[in-house]
Amino acid sequence: MFLFGPLAGLLIVSRPATVREWAWLLGALAWSALWVLQAGGLGAQFARAAAVLVSGSFLALTLWRPSNRVSQALAATGGAAVALGIWMYGLGLEWRALQLAVEEELTALQSGMRGPWSELTGSSAMSAQMSAMADTVSILYPALLALAAIAGLRLAWAWYHRIADRPVGSPPAPFSAFGFSDQLIWGWVLGLAMALLPEPEPIRVIGANILLVWSALYATRGIAVFVAGARRTPASVLTALALVTVILLPFVLCGLTLVGLADTWLDFRRRLTPSTGGYDR
Repeated sequence: MFLFGPLAGLLIVSRPATVREWAWLLGALAWSALWVLQAGGLGAQFARAAAVLVSGSFLALTLWRPSNRVSQALAATGGAAVALGIWMYGLGLEWRALQLAVEEELTALQSGMRGPWSELTGSSAMSAQMSAMADTVSILYPALLALAAIAGLRLAWAWYHRIADRPVGSPPAPFSAFGFSDQLIWGWVLGLAMALLPEPEPIRVIGANILLVWSALYATRGIAVFVAGARRTPASVLTALALVTVILLPFVLCGLTLVGLADTWLDFRRRLTPSTGGYDR
């Protein structure tokens, strides 16, 4: 829904005229309708409400000022988050109720998968890992939805410019130019500070969600810096780095996040390609 909902809206905005555009529009609308109308608990309803609000916010921003910048997706996701907070407050829903609902849905899914695995060696250890994962996902559920929304909006914008004959706005910049406002560094600082607070627990949970979203953004920025610099790197070195990444993935992700954070001040890509004239963030 985070992909096909915005894609359908963008195609409507550009007034489809070709068979290809109509086919993609009808397919995206059909998929979105099937997903929204599915039965589910509070966690699933929260995800559907988030998808609808993200799509609406993104289309509103596009109609107001079309942009291929990452900040457009961030603004749409932030606006949807505020609207979701108001929606939960108006319905009297508490964060704890949403967290418990997500845990119950994941536990039910785990129970359905446990049967075929019950006779396998190590099934108890696998079940314990899945239970721990369910607890983590329920705590970080808003952050995971936000990341899915940002990725879906960026992908929808890229697909839209490949499908539409007369798209609005500029096509997306190359991934190596991925970036956003340097002022967003304060969001990462705020999330880290809130996550490190011993009390109260709700503030720590909010901080952990903010920190996950911002860390993912800066890790992606670090990957973009690496991609920009990899053009001058021999293939053998890239292969070795890929093998190291598979083995030491958590450490590599931390390193990429630090590179993305450092890029705020050092602007590595401008140093690597001084003659490009910059890139659009």
